[in-house]
Amino acid sequence: MRLLSILTRVGLVFLGAILIAIVSADAVWENPSDVEPTTIDLASSLFGDWALPLIAVGFLMAIAMVGAAYLVRDERLVNLQWELTGGEKE
Repeated sequence: MRLLSILTRVGLVFLGAILIAIVSADAVWENPSDVEPTTIDLASSLFGDWALPLIAVGFLMAIAMVGAAYLVRDERLVNLQWELTGGEKE
């Protein structure tokens, strides 16, 4: 488990270094675009070209939220008895 944690951290640092190298490269910033994007362009991209990836990411986020709600649940015997009796003493 500790090895997996270390590998994850090293992978994230490596990914961050790659992203910084790509974004700070001169080739990215040499030729600015003449076209200014509008909100209509953004909407058409999100709901046209990127509709399926947007749905997939939403589905993965929903699964993560259900998993988080499941992990937070408290299943101690005292709490389960309280839920069954409504807090009344037997």
